[in-house]
Amino acid sequence: MEKFTEYLPAFFGVLVLLVVWFVVRRILGSISDKINNSESYKEDTLRVLEEIRDELKELNRNK
Repeated sequence: MEKFTEYLPAFFGVLVLLVVWFVVRRILGSISDKINNSESYKEDTLRVLEEIRDELKELNRNK
């Protein structure tokens, strides 16, 4: 029983480090997802604007 109580603080220390590690990973993962979503949003917006520009050029040629 004494050996068990000797290892108890180390066990809880490792457990706390694992919890902190998983929380940090989740936070960084969500930040990464937000960055990737904003980049794809920019690309989609740019694509739409290019299509509008091309359509306006066509309309100006036809006048």
